[in-house]
Amino acid sequence: MIYLDNAATTPVNPQVAQVISDSLHNSFANPSSLYSRGATSEIEMNKARGFIAGCIGAKDKELYFTSCASESNNIAIYGLALARKNWGKKIITTGYEHPAVRQPCANLAEMGFETVLIDPDKNGIVDENAIVDAVDSKTGLVTLIHVNNETGAKLDIERLANRIKEKNPRCAIHIDAVQSFMKFPLDVKKLKIESLSFSAHKINGPKGIGGLYLKQGTNIKPVFVGGGQESGLRAGTENIHYIQGLAKACEILKPNLIRNLQHYAKLRTQLLDGLKAFDNVVINSPENAAPYTVNFSFVGYRSETLLHFLDSKGICVSSGSACSKGSASHTLTVMKLPHERIDSSVRVSFGVQNTEEDVVALLTALKEATEKLQKVKR
Repeated sequence: MIYLDNAATTPVNPQVAQVISDSLHNSFANPSSLYSRGATSEIEMNKARGFIAGCIGAKDKELYFTSCASESNNIAIYGLALARKNWGKKIITTGYEHPAVRQPCANLAEMGFETVLIDPDKNGIVDENAIVDAVDSKTGLVTLIHVNNETGAKLDIERLANRIKEKNPRCAIHIDAVQSFMKFPLDVKKLKIESLSFSAHKINGPKGIGGLYLKQGTNIKPVFVGGGQESGLRAGTENIHYIQGLAKACEILKPNLIRNLQHYAKLRTQLLDGLKAFDNVVINSPENAAPYTVNFSFVGYRSETLLHFLDSKGICVSSGSACSKGSASHTLTVMKLPHERIDSSVRVSFGVQNTEEDVVALLTALKEATEKLQKVKR
């Protein structure tokens, strides 16, 4: 199998799986228990917390464990917005956010908040000036995706945060870093943000564990109650086994961030060069997109049909966000692209395991698709 859908999820690294297996046997006690086995689990959990926090320049006490990035986003968006509702009921976000951000913002709008959406242009780029211009004294929260999950479009979150804070220092800033965590260097000490979310299964870790950076001293209203875990922010027994797995995944990637980016850039260039041989291909990703995500339209062929054909060849790609369950790409829709481009879109997302041979196989299969699949009649 050639797996090219790493933006959806990634294969678990065998070293990570081994750490989880060992933890299941050796660290089964509840970290909140007072006896020695529980204390040992707590020590192991906080050791992992410290290492993961260090990967983004955070303090140990600023890192909270959740079940996934969607939960992290929900905790941050609801918690930060509700804590500021008395003076700041305006929320600013982009039009191409993940559903785990879009839906909480939409729900808050139903609760009386004003939600401002800044859509990307036809090239997939969000105007940073438009984001900053929308900020005023009533803006309580700005929530932004660092790297778009469908096209790989990037925002300069350091520059944006500085400009937002210049206009309104009280405004909270949340960053969805699911597609950039442990792929781009991140240092929250340099970012004027309150929170940042990430997930293990995007970096060769297990599903079911995520993280939330929350700047020390940030005013937030807990939305999960029922226990005192995670300093009262997120009730529920911590998943010590997957927490240790997440830490191992970070440990493996940390020394190789730049090398991995160079690897992705090489694969991206190879793919883009190969796609030039097809007269029906249009690239949807911006030129400066993250190198590990390439979105293009194979015009004349429906995405679903093409994906099934590639699957029959042992090649896994997608047509957009895994959370869309096959519906039309949200990002390409808000980019206002023609229907035929949206209907034929393909997302290729590279992982550390992918090779140049994988790209060759994909291009060969696409060539075969043009010979065997019937084009859509318009």
